[in-house]
Amino acid sequence: MDLQSEKLKLIQAIINIEDINLIKEIEQLLKIEGPDWFDTISENQQQSVLRGLEQADKGESISHKEAIEKLGL
Repeated sequence: MDLQSEKLKLIQAIINIEDINLIKEIEQLLKIEGPDWFDTISENQQQSVLRGLEQADKGESISHKEAIEKLGL
């Protein structure tokens, strides 16, 4: 059987699924998701995230526990 025939069989099987949980599992398997969250935030927010990642890569960060303690939470 050729590739196109296999794809069509798969599409037909998915169309016939009535179980939403199975659809969600297939989405996870195929990693079908909405837009990347990073693309949905503003340019300033993106730059802030990138600066934070750079700082973390350089070891310029503290643990979650330390942050909680510093904030008195």
